[in-house]
Amino acid sequence: MARSPHRFVRFLVALLVILACPDGAKPEAAQLVGPFTRDDYPQAIIDRPLTLPARMVEAEVGGRFTSLRFAMPVLGVGGTDDWDGDLAVRVGVTDLIQLEAGTAFSLDHTLRDDRGFQGVPGFDIRPSLTSWSRVVPARVSLLALDTETLDTAVTLTLPFVAHSSRTLNFGRGGYVTFTNSGRVLPEVDLAAPTRWRLNDWLWLRAGENLFAITTADGIAHFAFDLGIGVQPLRLFAVTLDTRIASVAFDGGGHGSSQTPADDGTIALTGYFTPIRNLDVIGSLDLPDVGSRFEDYALRIAVRARI
Repeated sequence: MARSPHRFVRFLVALLVILACPDGAKPEAAQLVGPFTRDDYPQAIIDRPLTLPARMVEAEVGGRFTSLRFAMPVLGVGGTDDWDGDLAVRVGVTDLIQLEAGTAFSLDHTLRDDRGFQGVPGFDIRPSLTSWSRVVPARVSLLALDTETLDTAVTLTLPFVAHSSRTLNFGRGGYVTFTNSGRVLPEVDLAAPTRWRLNDWLWLRAGENLFAITTADGIAHFAFDLGIGVQPLRLFAVTLDTRIASVAFDGGGHGSSQTPADDGTIALTGYFTPIRNLDVIGSLDLPDVGSRFEDYALRIAVRARI
């Protein structure tokens, strides 16, 4: 006799409850305010503080695929495909201060429609002598507010860049050498990541990429990002982010602004946390929605904490 499908459904529901509550079949009230230790660090993303607890170390290894397509009047459709790797290490110095350093590097770069034009061969436009991207962002974060409903941190990011140059062969046009600005610190970034917890499974987030100023020409960029997060189970969460507006000012008093009607951004990220000290992350980024570019980025990463 065939087994009733209802038994199988009840079994799956019971299994999900056990996985979401590994410390026991009966879920306990989550601790929402720190300080935390490694043993009581929250499994759910919504319950975690915005900085790591004191003496906790987190390592992240990720891989990203980026596809870019654009129309070319003569050659048709051009673009690039990039495979990149990234590394990051975060350390909780105290329960309120976190330090982070990371970098990214190219694994593979492919030019689409690479047929050349009038004797000019296709060329790799990455601004480095090797596949190394030569960018090492360093970040310090301060947990400014830690409550059951509202959490806010202040972050300062210094994206250090090594001086690099590249000589490209333009065929009949000869050789041209391109270099970056030569500045070790091309810009300074400030952010105020904020989480507003609406209930046990839903929260709003903002302030992820708030302000940046370039050191060469003094252009100030303000970005207003807004996102929402959903935590249906302790071992799974999803966030959806977009940019509602951005404004830029230069030293001469000239400014520009951008809204989703001009060029939108969408970032969808999923978090799977089988245990409290391990995250598997997958994301889809659409950075130029509504523009003439057709591009997207897929990323998968693993975070481990000790």
